[in-house]
Amino acid sequence: MNVWVWLEELAYTFGYSGVFILSLLCNITFFLPAPLVVPVYAMGATHNPILLGLYSGLGSTIGEFSSYYIGIGGSKIINKKYSKQVAITRCLLERHGAFLIFLFAFTPLPDDLLLVTYGIIKYDLKKAFTAMLLGKILMNTLVSYAGRYSFNLVWSNIISLSPIHLIIFSALILLVTVYLIRQNWIALLLKLEND
Repeated sequence: MNVWVWLEELAYTFGYSGVFILSLLCNITFFLPAPLVVPVYAMGATHNPILLGLYSGLGSTIGEFSSYYIGIGGSKIINKKYSKQVAITRCLLERHGAFLIFLFAFTPLPDDLLLVTYGIIKYDLKKAFTAMLLGKILMNTLVSYAGRYSFNLVWSNIISLSPIHLIIFSALILLVTVYLIRQNWIALLLKLEND
């Protein structure tokens, strides 16, 4: 059995504590990415969206902070080799840091890599955790509510799609994801800073 299928079954079987464990494991590192949105969306049809948002948000946030500690672990090496870039990044992130974490946590932007950077510059842990927690809870609550009001309709339409439509839909999602990951976020921040 696929490990992610087993984890999703765990979430459905144990409800809120299961979704907490699933969220934690899906976000523990960026080496093991897993789509948490799908089970949270589906569970929104039958579970309390606010509780789903809280449990999955907390689990996601705790899991994501493995990336922060990876950054702390590599900070000495990175600071030696790229001290100028780290100084620029630190300056930008100290000014807009909490909002940026919230934005990345609330959207599908790659927050794992962002947290590695925050670990490298040793950004304030309480600020980072609070911003990540608020973003994850809000995002997962909205996904749960979306599931509450649209899951049955979406599911009935998905199962009626032809394989070609499913492939096209999947390809579009993949293209958007690749586009977001390939963005030069530091250059964008510098441009916003200069405007």
